[in-house]
Amino acid sequence: MTGPTGLAARRVTPDLARGLMLALIAMANAHLYLVERPIGYRGYPAGLTGGDAVLAAVQMVLVDGRVYPLFAALVGYGVARLAERAPDAADSVLKRRGLVLLGIGALHGFLLFPGDIVGAYGLVVLLLAPSLAGPRPVSSRALAVLAAVFAGLSVLLGAAQGMPQGAPTVPSVAAPTLGAFLGGHPAEWLVTAVFSALLTAPAVLVGVVIARTRTLDEPAAHRGRLAWWAQGGLLGSVVLGLPLALAVAGVWAPSGIVGAVAGAAHTAGGYAGALGLLGVMGLLGSVRWPGRDLIAASGTWSMTLYLSQSVVFVAVFATVAGGLGATASLTSATLVGLATWLVGLLVAGPLARAGHRGPAELVVRRLTYPRRTVTTTGPDE
Repeated sequence: MTGPTGLAARRVTPDLARGLMLALIAMANAHLYLVERPIGYRGYPAGLTGGDAVLAAVQMVLVDGRVYPLFAALVGYGVARLAERAPDAADSVLKRRGLVLLGIGALHGFLLFPGDIVGAYGLVVLLLAPSLAGPRPVSSRALAVLAAVFAGLSVLLGAAQGMPQGAPTVPSVAAPTLGAFLGGHPAEWLVTAVFSALLTAPAVLVGVVIARTRTLDEPAAHRGRLAWWAQGGLLGSVVLGLPLALAVAGVWAPSGIVGAVAGAAHTAGGYAGALGLLGVMGLLGSVRWPGRDLIAASGTWSMTLYLSQSVVFVAVFATVAGGLGATASLTSATLVGLATWLVGLLVAGPLARAGHRGPAELVVRRLTYPRRTVTTTGPDE
């Protein structure tokens, strides 16, 4: 059985996408830690004004609900590569990877952030494994059709997002004691994992299809396709996300069927936005520019850096720790998130370029490949 790819053999563009994605994840999660105040649509504080309102609107059309489908597509890309490198044992390798992700997600959710997404991806990978294993894996066309079916169901469920939440997305952030903070996590994580698995499954399936096209492996040869993704995807993201973005910014307050349509449109825009962002990242990966390789190197530590963001956010914002979630503005919380990403980039990037893997990545690989053999050539995962 072929093992995980050596660092020197990895493709730049998928890792660049992971590195840039971490900045967007930090922005997407920061507002979830703003508690002890009225909560409006999509977990954003109600009554935003000035720069906070503008920032929320921009995040809603380009980041909110767009980043985790992007993350999921990259998970699907990695799953496809795993299946390719272990054709005789794809089912067992993929199931182990799914179980590992589910376990890491549960630990992350129970101990730090029940809004964790890794467990949801693990659940999807477990369910997807039989479709990609064996001598006759499911065709790309069939995967695309299945993705469309799941996406349609997710858009219908997304209608509920068109109503103000009234309570924080992650209530335990505001828990007054450590016991209450930890005690609220299991139930919150379980609901998030199941719901997020359904919402992100279409993107995982699309990620598998994208991996089979080699578009991210050879971005210079597919600039036309990437440009189409970027332009069409981002346009759809903005147009479909604008109604709910304006609600978050306090411009209007949709209700009833209008709110449901706005919520469903926002979910649909999330899939379009994820494809658009992936197109932009693919185009960025097709040319050289200062900092590209450093960001790509940090992308090989994506799991470690994703988990470390939660450590920082809990330490700064949770009521049982720094407590700034009760007073921080959306702008300041977003800046904390971006600063966390930048520090992670400056720490992990040089270490990765020197040949060191992240701690979480080492755990994932060791558990996925009990008898590990590292290849020196071939695509990344």
